[in-house]
This record gives sequence, C-alpha cells and structure tokens, in this order.
Amino acid sequence: MKTYIKTMWEDLVQNKEVIIILSVVWVVLFEELSFATLFVGLLMAVLVVLFTDRFLLKGNYEHSYMIGLFTLFKYALRLLVEIIMAGIDVIPNIITGKADVQIIQCETKLKDELLIDLLANSITLTPGTVTVEKSGSQLRVLALNAPAKDEDARDVIPLKLEAILMHYESTIEGKA
Repeated sequence: MKTYIKTMWEDLVQNKEVIIILSVVWVVLFEELSFATLFVGLLMAVLVVLFTDRFLLKGNYEHSYMIGLFTLFKYALRLLVEIIMAGIDVIPNIITGKADVQIIQCETKLKDELLIDLLANSITLTPGTVTVEKSGSQLRVLALNAPAKDEDARDVIPLKLEAILMHYESTIEGKA
C-alpha cells in the first residue's frame, strides 16, 4: 500500500504543470475565482492525472506529448495573434462577396505527427482556412482567397506557428 501511494505521489509531482493547467482551465470554464472553484478544480485535475496515469498513459504527460509549458504558452499567444490577423484580413472579402474558395495541397516541414496535428488544428482555427485532410506531412486545406498558381501553396499555413513548432521539434531531436 505504501508503494502504491508513493507511486501516486510521484506521478502527481511529476505532472504538476499539467495539474496547474487543468486547474486553471477549470476556473476559466466556471468563470468564478473562489476557494471552492479552485479546490474542486485542483481535485478534478488530480483525479484526471491519476486516472490517466493508471489506465491510459503510464508516464509523464510532458514526455508523452513533448510540448513544454513555455512553448505551449508562446504558441497559444502566436495563435491568438494569427486568428485576429486572419479575421481582419478575411472580413472584407466576405462582406464584398469576393471570396474565392479552393482546396490547396501543401506540405509542412514538420516530421512529428503530434506537431503536424497541432498545426493542422491551428489552421482550422484560423479564419478563412480549414484543414480537410492530413496524410503525413501533406495537408489539404480549404482556403478562402487561396494563393495564385504561381505563388507558394504554403502561404495558407500560418508560417510563424510552424516555425515555433519546428524550433521545438529541433530542440527535442537534439536532446534525443
């Protein structure tokens, strides 16, 4: 019994960042900053981590998903900027009816499947683009006002987001 409790405690300490993030998400979703909300959020985060470690992952989240807290924060901030900029760019085209919708095939420079999935989902979150298919590093994107035939098809990818993920991918490969 002592060994089991010690293992649980080690899992919680090892995944403290995930517990903090889950707790913050809980408070944000409840839109109330009170002791009860914080306590229940922390309790739920601990239960989720223990359940996931026991039945699903068997390890450290950060190791399994390789996304560091700093990189995740930087990526989320850049994604927010990309969403706002794309929204401002797309709105006039929608209002005037000058939108030309096409499916573009482009290739990301990323190699890791998780990071490619993260980029594909970010493309979908960006106004004017929807990732409709992913096959390896090939992405098919439904794009509003897609690049012309002589332009680079990669222009539909938020390249600054891809750059953050590529930098992170290279640091992970350097550690391995």
